[in-house]
Amino acid sequence: MTTPKLPHSAIAIAFLSCLLAAPVHAQGAPDLWKAQLELGFNGSSGNSSFGILRTGGALSRVQTDIYEFEVSALVRYGKSEDRIIADDMRSTMKFDWKPESDFSPFIFVTASRDQIRKIDSRVSGGAGAKWTFGRSEDEASKASFSLAATLDREDFALDAVSTEEEIRTTARWSTRLKLDHTFGSGAKIGHVTFWQPERDRHGFLIDSFSD
Repeated sequence: MTTPKLPHSAIAIAFLSCLLAAPVHAQGAPDLWKAQLELGFNGSSGNSSFGILRTGGALSRVQTDIYEFEVSALVRYGKSEDRIIADDMRSTMKFDWKPESDFSPFIFVTASRDQIRKIDSRVSGGAGAKWTFGRSEDEASKASFSLAATLDREDFALDAVSTEEEIRTTARWSTRLKLDHTFGSGAKIGHVTFWQPERDRHGFLIDSFSD
């Protein structure tokens, strides 16, 4: 059995999180940074036995008046009898400059893999800016629009034993309209709509949801 390979970008993001976590503990400044670790196991034994291990971590900046930064990683592995039912990982890094101002540039990178879905590696990244054009005096209501250029690169294994790969690259424009309102009772309502047309192609994605 071959060992699943991690995308180099995912390893780089995980390594960066370790470097950033070191000064957090050395300087002892919990008012600036917040670190989280996660370790969990889900399983059962009987006629059908399985076990899934989940582990990960995250590092984020608490004070976001100047910039917002977060890096995280998550790994899952599980087996049922002698069959692998989960083998995936995901790491993310995002950076926003002055997120509470009317104009805020941002960048993000996500790296992942999923051996069950035969995705050897997937790397997504983008850069853009957010414009907050509607903001009430008490900050209870906000409306913002963002525009970003994104690039996705996916490597698919053709079959379980093949060493060949199918590589797919997609460039998109990503636009987002976001509306938020907080009531006096503390209850919140929001709506987000994404429109993501492919550059140099006719395809596009639309995603709209409220909560």
